[in-house]
Amino acid sequence: MKILYAQDFDFMTHPGGAQLTDRAHYLEGVRRGHDLVVWNPMSEVNDNDLTPGVGIIASNPAFLPADAFQLMLDKGIPYVWFLHDYLPICKYRLFYPLRESCKSCYLKERWLPYLLGAKMIIWLSPLHRNSWLVTCPELEEMPYHLSPSPVNPDSFYDMKVERSGVIAVESLHPFKGRDQVLKWAEEYPEVQINFVGGNPGPQIPLPPNCKDIGLVPANKMNEVYNQHEIFLHLPQNPSPFDRTVAEAYLAGCRVIGNELIGALSYSWFISREQVRVNCMASSKLFWNEIEGVLL
Repeated sequence: MKILYAQDFDFMTHPGGAQLTDRAHYLEGVRRGHDLVVWNPMSEVNDNDLTPGVGIIASNPAFLPADAFQLMLDKGIPYVWFLHDYLPICKYRLFYPLRESCKSCYLKERWLPYLLGAKMIIWLSPLHRNSWLVTCPELEEMPYHLSPSPVNPDSFYDMKVERSGVIAVESLHPFKGRDQVLKWAEEYPEVQINFVGGNPGPQIPLPPNCKDIGLVPANKMNEVYNQHEIFLHLPQNPSPFDRTVAEAYLAGCRVIGNELIGALSYSWFISREQVRVNCMASSKLFWNEIEGVLL
């Protein structure tokens, strides 16, 4: 069977956590010998793309309209949802507010039939799934798989060097917990906090103990993690996984987080060895599940 791996962006070249995850899973699929095609149809779907003998992995597909999923159902094309955030039931994605009103959102009414029509739904963590079920309890009986970010432990490890201070990654973005992190900084003025990822607009003044060190190349992040004793992450909304938490932990940082971090909702996030084993197995387990429902 040919499998179309649908994503918002070309994950072989585009940066970002979701793209890193899809790249690792795609390469594992290729290693297993599957006929995989990176599919990015944007807002239009060619009827010729959806033919008998094709399966779909719909990975954060903001570009795929509801009509495309109706066409899949009409043609009997099997598909799996691989959800990285809260699309398509929340247009605010990682700003998903978890309000009572979310249960009657027009997006739920539009998309629920196509979520229920999938062979399986893949979420990134127990917290991610539970947050979805608040709005869509109808999905509770759906076949599902929990797939942590496939963080490579060969890239993130303790270098046994001297450490000091606190590091936060992308935390000056509002949905990543900017207000909470800056409040923490004000409560601990004696602690130096270095922010990776820039100060996105509208820029705000930082407390004296905070420093924006800008963007850091991916291949330098392990070294930067190892310079710090603590990794600070306090998202304001339920985060699906947050791979930087696993990266920093594997790199030897102590994690200060909250109950809104998907990675920390796994029962195995209690030792570096267990995190290493489970993240390393992610792509293999992902394909075990895909093969069970699409092939």
